[in-house]
Parts: sequence; C-alpha cells; structure tokens
Amino acid sequence: MSLTSLPDECFTGVLFFLDNKSLYKCLFVNRYYCKLSIPLIWRDPFILPTPRQFSLINTLISCLNDDEISSLIPCAINFNNRTPLFKYGKFIRKIDHDYCVRHIISWLNSSSRRSYGRVPTDVSRYQDCRIRKLVNVIYHMIMREGSNIQEFVVIVNWNNFIDLPNFSTFSSFKPGIMNLKSLDIEAYLDLINDSTIYKNTIEFLSKVSRLCNSIINCELCFSRLDNALTNTFLDIIKLQPLERILIDTENYSVNFRPLERILNDTENHSEMENIEKILYALEFRSKTLNELSFRNMDFQIIGLSFLSKLEKLERLEFLECRGFVSKNYDTLSKKGFHLKELKLWHEEEFFYNTRVFNGFGSTLKIMEEIINSLCNESLYKLSLNIIAPETIKAVKESCPNLSFLHIKIFSEQDLDSMITLICEISSLKFLKIEIDHEYYASQLVKTLGDYLNFVEYLFLDFHIDLLSFEYFTKNCRANLKKWIIYIEGEEDLRKDYLKYVNNYQKVHNSLKILGINKGYMCEFDWTNDELEIINSLKDQSINIFPSDELDKC
Repeated sequence: MSLTSLPDECFTGVLFFLDNKSLYKCLFVNRYYCKLSIPLIWRDPFILPTPRQFSLINTLISCLNDDEISSLIPCAINFNNRTPLFKYGKFIRKIDHDYCVRHIISWLNSSSRRSYGRVPTDVSRYQDCRIRKLVNVIYHMIMREGSNIQEFVVIVNWNNFIDLPNFSTFSSFKPGIMNLKSLDIEAYLDLINDSTIYKNTIEFLSKVSRLCNSIINCELCFSRLDNALTNTFLDIIKLQPLERILIDTENYSVNFRPLERILNDTENHSEMENIEKILYALEFRSKTLNELSFRNMDFQIIGLSFLSKLEKLERLEFLECRGFVSKNYDTLSKKGFHLKELKLWHEEEFFYNTRVFNGFGSTLKIMEEIINSLCNESLYKLSLNIIAPETIKAVKESCPNLSFLHIKIFSEQDLDSMITLICEISSLKFLKIEIDHEYYASQLVKTLGDYLNFVEYLFLDFHIDLLSFEYFTKNCRANLKKWIIYIEGEEDLRKDYLKYVNNYQKVHNSLKILGINKGYMCEFDWTNDELEIINSLKDQSINIFPSDELDKC
C-alpha cells in the first residue's frame, strides 16, 4: 500500500512523531507531504524567538484581510503584502502570548533597521504603539481564520506587559478558544505598578471559564493574589472539568516566613486566605482531578483536609514546599487514598552545608506521617528528598507495591543502613539517586554493589570514581536492563568505564539500554578503542543514548 492510499488521519499520525526539522524536509517531498506537514509545523509557532527570526510575523501578516491591514496604516507599519500559500492561522493550536509579543518586537526592530539603517527608538522597550496594534490584528486573524486553540499561555510579570486583545476578539469567532484544553497563567502582580495594563487579561480569565467547557489542564503561578485574580481562579476551578492542576506561589519574600510574622501581617494573611479559598475550591473537582502539584508553597497555616475530598486523585506532588505541620494529617489518616504517584520534595535551602548536617529534626517525623497517611498498596512511584532509615521503613510498610523510587541524599549519616533498607524492597524496579556532595559517593556505590538485587533500571545522578565503579560492576547481583552512568571529568578514563560495563554485561547478559552522560555524547567523538567496546555492546543488542534522553523522572 502506498502512503497516499492511507487515510490522511493515519498519515498525519505518522508525521506527528517527527520533530520540526524533519517536518520542514517533508515540505519539499511533494504536495501531499506538504499539505499534511504544514498543520503540524504551525500547531505551536510561538516558540522563543532567536535573533534574525522574522519569518513567522511576515507569514502571519500575509494572512491579514483588508480591514486588518487598514487598521495598521495609522501606525505606519511597513510590510510587503503577499498572498499566503495557506491559511496559516487556522492551523495554530497553541498560543504563548509572551513569545508572540517577543516575535513582534523582533520583527519591528528588523523592519526599522531595514527602513532606517538604525532603529531610532528601541522597540524592545515595549513602548511602541505598533506592538499593541500588531498583537490585536494577529490575534484577530488567527481567530477569524477558524483556529481551534487547545493551549494558551499568558505571563503577567512586569510594567511593560503588553495586554491581551479585548475579549470580543476571542468570543466573536468559532471555534476559537471554545475547545481550550490547557491554560497556563503566570501572574506576578507585585512586579507591576499599574493594574490597568493587564485589565484585558483579567477580563479574559474571568470570562474564559464561561466560554469554554473542556479545560482539563491548568497551571496557576502567582506571587501576589488580589481578589480579582482569586475570583478568576475560583471560577476556572469550579466550572471546568480539570484533570490536572499546578499551583505555584513564586514569591519568596512573602513565603517561607515564621508563622507569627505571617499572622501579624494583615496583607499577607489576606493572601493566605485567598490561597485557602482556591485550595478548598478543589472540592468541586472531586470527580475529575487526577493530578495535583504544589510548588513553593508554605503550609504553616494551610490545612490539607481538602485532599480528602479528591476521590479521583492519583498523582500528588509537593515541589520545594515547606511548613508542614503534624496536625494537618489527623483527618488524612482516616481517608483511603488511591495515589499511584507521590513526590515529596521539601524546600532544600536549609539542608545544604552537609558537613555540619544535624538531621532533619521535626520535619523527618512529619514526612513519616505524610507517608503513612497518603501511601498504601496503590502507590507505585515515590520521590523523596528527606531520607533517613525511619522514612525508608515507613515506605516499606506503607507501599508494598512500590516499583519506582527517586531520592536525594544530603549526608552520609546512616547511609549504609538506608541503602540496605532500599535494596530490601523486592518490588522496586526503578531507582534514581541524587546526592548533595560527592565525598560520600564511593561509600554509597559500594553499598549498592553489595546489596542491590531487584532493581532493573538504575540512574545514579552523580560522578562515580573508577575504583568504586569497578567494585559495583564486579559485585552487583542485580540484572540491570536500563542503566545511566555519569563519568564527568574522566575523559581519559572513559575507555575503562566502558570496559567495566562490558564486563558486567558478559556476566549478567541483561542490559538493554545504556545512558551515558551527554557531555561525552554530544558529537559521539569516541576513540577507536572506545568504539571497539561500544560496538561490542551494540552487538549484544544494547542501545546507547545520551543520558538526558532517558532521564524522564
């Protein structure tokens, strides 16, 4: 069967897996390839612009109709009008507003240089009225051409913010944003002096929840919450069938303060109340919410009882959070959770300077309580950066089916006992370990070599000295299928690391995928001796990749 006899939907599905570089090559194969490649290339055109990248705005301007072109005349915007090959606007599925503005500014700077030799006014200062006009007409054209927007990203973060167009631009055309699936909002209002510069954005956020009915992914990132922004978030949570939510409080000057200062600070206390409103509104998503992530959150005065209402929750993440209090887990312990994945990545600032590490104090006990409250036989993936024998014992007792463990270790304190306990988890198949200092890396690797049995995928995200690496490969009893090795700074010893991997494979005959630190894989500049070992590994059906292609944890 020839490719052209396949239904277009099937062939588009094949092309979907190609990167943009390959898709651009498809444009020159024939008309059929071109017709199916263009919509994929134009799904997400607003990526971070690079210098001299002006073709995007030129192409979008070529799609403007007479009325849109006429609206640019008073602003003296010069461009070469040409007939486009396609209606490119209708193919766009994702808009990143910030990147769109940056592309426009780059294009204006370029056109000014072409017209005047030098730019009389630096457009990058965001004061040029032409930016606003081009934003309006480009959005209007995209909606008018019938685009079906699936993802939208807007970042409000400084006094030169360029606002969204009036909401009528989005509501006047179908489908437009009606079928929006993903909404990413970043609002750092403490960096802005004049609230009028983002009034259209607030209007957009307040009305999008009523125009749309299928937003399933939402990221809410903010540094200061006023009532208007809080109300928009509440409406989105209450009215949309959200399956995934990320809540990120990005302001370190407000967060992570002593409890008494928070309670005595009226403005900050009001913001914490707004955050609580958002969290307790999650109850409206009890039947839909599958994944919930928190980043940079302080839970000193915020209870976690809202979690008990989320019946469908399977993935829960706490990223760089702190302020956990024991009383928050009294109600949770009575709730039967069905989490499949849990990440407890405590804020690390006060864990550094490992040589004077004095333990985690009361935080360790709280982490045990969280594990005991949230984890059970349904959990298969766990990430922790507060590790001690007590937490590992809690994991063993609460998570009998755990198959994936990602940890970060801050000290050699109790290191042997922790690694031994981890190696006793018979269900564990994936193990990733980070460390804060490499001075105890040798001890860790040798202990793994002595006790590792059940793990099939191993990623040690730190440099291992050659002697310890040799010890591990000679003594490890685990039959590794996937293995990422990290050999930073040992270019002259690279052959020896590969030799020990080859020796390991001769004994175990289990390895299928080998990841090598990308620093030495960028150009695959292997010596002849190294290539001989690599070819030997490949002859044993081992695929070799740069490590970053395998590290999806």
